[in-house]
Amino acid sequence: MWFCRFRPGLVAAVSVAAVVGLAGSELLGPWWSVLVDDAGQLVAAAGAAVACWATAGRYRGGQRWWRVWMGAGAAGWAAGQVIWSWYQLVRGVGLPAPSLADAGYLTLPVFVIPALAAVSDRSPPGVTRRAVTVLDGLIIVGALFALSWGTVLGSVVRHGSAGPLAFAVAIAYPISDLLLTVIVVMLIAVASSPVNRRQLVLLGCGLFALSLSDSVFAYRVSIGADGMPPATDAGFIAGFALIAVAALTPPGETPEPAVRPEVHWGHLLLPYVPVLAMGAMLVVRCALDVAPDPVVGIAATLVIGLVVIRQAVALVQGANLVASRARLLLATDLARRRLERDLHDGVQQRLISLALDVRRAEADAPPELDGLRRQLADIVDGLNATAEEVRELSRGVHPAILTDGGLRPALRALARRSAVPVDVDVRVEGRLPESLEVAAYYVVAEALTNVAKHADATLVTVSTEVRGPGLYLTVTDDGHGGADPRRGTGLTGLRDRVEALGGTLAVDSCPGVGTRLHAELPLTA
Repeated sequence: MWFCRFRPGLVAAVSVAAVVGLAGSELLGPWWSVLVDDAGQLVAAAGAAVACWATAGRYRGGQRWWRVWMGAGAAGWAAGQVIWSWYQLVRGVGLPAPSLADAGYLTLPVFVIPALAAVSDRSPPGVTRRAVTVLDGLIIVGALFALSWGTVLGSVVRHGSAGPLAFAVAIAYPISDLLLTVIVVMLIAVASSPVNRRQLVLLGCGLFALSLSDSVFAYRVSIGADGMPPATDAGFIAGFALIAVAALTPPGETPEPAVRPEVHWGHLLLPYVPVLAMGAMLVVRCALDVAPDPVVGIAATLVIGLVVIRQAVALVQGANLVASRARLLLATDLARRRLERDLHDGVQQRLISLALDVRRAEADAPPELDGLRRQLADIVDGLNATAEEVRELSRGVHPAILTDGGLRPALRALARRSAVPVDVDVRVEGRLPESLEVAAYYVVAEALTNVAKHADATLVTVSTEVRGPGLYLTVTDDGHGGADPRRGTGLTGLRDRVEALGGTLAVDSCPGVGTRLHAELPLTA
């Protein structure tokens, strides 16, 4: 089973090793070595195009179109390889750059961009999220450019012996590959799902392999070399082999949506890794007293400016997120209140009215129909019991006592209904903003429910007071402790409610010493 699953990758790896080994060996003459090397690259690119186009018909949507576009890019590269091989094998040009082959090679990045856009199967994010993603990509590219220029690329440009046009064409390859690789990394980090992640990883590795050989090509052109050693062309063969494997890889299963997605810190810190590396390079250059490079200085300044802009956009995104959570919370509370009112004024009153009607029918029934009177009495008892259940249900949906009397009587009502004795201390004068009262009520209600179910406590203390600009709420029990919000005890939802109002919720629950829940809510919420 495992061999069948990884067979395309194994075939690609063996093919790359065979071509590079044969072309680099001394078994063949120079012309035949060039032929094997060029043929290997041509077969790899053409094979990637065929794999993409042959599998595109099996899928729809993004899974189809990314294969169509990627196949077009590989076919364009293969056409450029045919022209390159003609220069080398027929005309005897060792390193034909620039040449007509570049027109075919440079079609690859043109088609790869829409292919990567299609393979990202997530729905388009909001404007702010897109802005952050674009800024992250620019930060990564700028920092990597500063690193490469300050270490190797700058020296190559200053001491290169190639003409301006030849070097400009040659350097376009690694730069375009770098941009495409960064795009793939950003897609994997912020826009991929298990449906396409394996394909994106394979495409990213393939583009990175192409960038390695393109970087060597740019260096060889800059120093005026006569050719490319076969080993340095391995990235071209391996890159297209990985693209072919990605096309042959079926999409993964659609995951179930997460109720509360976790924060992936690797995604958030991704753009800052190359920035830190760039900073370390600048520190080393200063320590070694290396002459300032204006290109590095400009690139570093632009990267720092982009980081500042990125932070500002992220702050706006965070503020919009908090505002949207608050609006959602308000809408939910209003819906609960409407439901409570409909239950109380509609269903409950209707049940009470029916009970009265049946009671009157019972009174009007003749004395000799004792069985009928008992049946009517049972119906009245059932209607009254149902009305009481509706009353309890409406109280759980949204307590009317909270709307009418405020936080103090609502918390005392919770204490009276609690299965565990509760000591309530409410130091709140007058009424608070409605959102605060609702949040405080549900924090206490959920805490008392958790104590009754899990804590095995004998006493709960509820303390609420207004101090300065905030409402402070503490619920403490003497149970066995060990509460963990990550185990689905309802504390996660309470934390979302409190944080949506700009507050904080802390849980201190050491085993054996009880649990202390502390919430702080700003009065301006």
